[in-house]
Amino acid sequence: LEKLSKEKKIEILIKIHPSESKCLSSLKNLFPNLIFTNKPVEKLFKKCFVTISFSSSVIEDSLNSQVPVILFDQWKRYMHCDTQNKEGSAVYYVNNQKDLSKILDNILKLNKFNFEEFVYATDSKQNINNKIFTLIN
Repeated sequence: LEKLSKEKKIEILIKIHPSESKCLSSLKNLFPNLIFTNKPVEKLFKKCFVTISFSSSVIEDSLNSQVPVILFDQWKRYMHCDTQNKEGSAVYYVNNQKDLSKILDNILKLNKFNFEEFVYATDSKQNINNKIFTLIN
């Protein structure tokens, strides 16, 4: 991410995991091109155009905030959902820096994403009735 930020001249904001918040100053020194924060994710989604993660509840939070997600899985261990990296998708899956860079370029050009495939428009109770109970019957 440090290299990517420098090459693309984009700000990359890193939300530090709460268990690592004590490392904030060390991380800033190690990676001067990245911006590290402990701010709540709800506030961060208002400032970002995409979320990059590999395994976190932040993925769902991002999608529900109408911010697209790149699942960056360099270890090829976390395929959370079926995505074919179609243009306009709200979720992309990549496992190397070259593809990450290419997807970022595509996302920067787009202004409309298909969140309906990944986010339920109805409330939780209705989702349970529509989805889970149909599986039980």
